[in-house]
Amino acid sequence: MKTKRYITFLITIALTLSSSLALSSEKSLYDRIGGEKKAKEIVSDIWNNHSKNPIVKDRFAKSSPEYVKKRVFEIFAAATGATDVSYDGLDMKVAHTGMNISEMEFNAVVDDVLAACASNGVAQQEMNEVLAILWSVRKDIVNSNILTDNLVSSEAPSSSPSHNKEASSSSEKKVERDAHYCLTSLEC
Repeated sequence: MKTKRYITFLITIALTLSSSLALSSEKSLYDRIGGEKKAKEIVSDIWNNHSKNPIVKDRFAKSSPEYVKKRVFEIFAAATGATDVSYDGLDMKVAHTGMNISEMEFNAVVDDVLAACASNGVAQQEMNEVLAILWSVRKDIVNSNILTDNLVSSEAPSSSPSHNKEASSSSEKKVERDAHYCLTSLEC
């Protein structure tokens, strides 16, 4: 019985090693997407999509397009496996601390990135991998204390009891007001 388990164990290790070797000899996601040229085209389209997207365009209104594209290219390239590009900026958590990014904004950015990939002919498998990369940093970017319904309209009272003016504490009103201010002014 122990011999059978040992053989099964060895076969499992052999299969794992052969899978790892096969994966390491495959092209990186960066290369499968089309390398530097295609990645820069995607990044340019991401910028264009963001600047037209009503949910996030105000976040980028005062940004330098050249600087943002450079940084996004570095992040995109490094995250997708480029060996000739490095990202030396802040990690995602530090870079987005205090920005109060909502789920709605994060999802809008993801939609913009995937639309840019699709318009540049990126295959579905590679788009799924880009989505997985984006989703892996979601927790570092999104402020989970910001509720989407607060961002949609902080002026109109909601009929739900948790948003009823009489039931809201002054601190809840301040958070809601601050979230609206942050979204509309980019000073967060």
